[in-house]
Amino acid sequence: MRRLLISASKDAVDKIKRDKARLECWNESVFRLMYSQSVAKRDPNITHFCECSRIDLVLHRGSQRAFVEFKFYIHRIKYDPLSREKRGIKGGPGKKNFGEFKRCVQTLKRREAPGAVKLVALFYSDPAGSTAKRRYDDDYGDHRKLQNKLNIPLRLRAKLGSFLSNGSDCNARLYEVA
Repeated sequence: MRRLLISASKDAVDKIKRDKARLECWNESVFRLMYSQSVAKRDPNITHFCECSRIDLVLHRGSQRAFVEFKFYIHRIKYDPLSREKRGIKGGPGKKNFGEFKRCVQTLKRREAPGAVKLVALFYSDPAGSTAKRRYDDDYGDHRKLQNKLNIPLRLRAKLGSFLSNGSDCNARLYEVA
């Protein structure tokens, strides 16, 4: 099942690239839907459970199991709903954001499921040419630094970009929690 899930991840990111959709309209749920569609296209016999016991996506094929968490991080601009004026950035890279990612990985690591594939599908985007003090790429761009910060073994199963979309530098990674 591992190979199928890695291929499905690549398909989902390729669809993001092809569709050239506005990233402001995307979130983890949209990414999960595209991923699920890719999995189903590759093997319609896999059963999908969304938001199952605090796991974004649980997949069953016979006795095989996979747990997939989706993390989708972009610099979202806040707008005034009437004037459409920019009001700043919602969230963004920082300790709180990285702590959320770390908790996600720790939860998968602790989850008892012999033989299950445990994946984190990460998609992040920084504005191209950004001069911000902190970028998502600072936390997630270097696999070795990420692993050292987490202090949890992660296998990089797929590095699916960097690519530009709507003036943003987009990156996608698929990690397996060891």
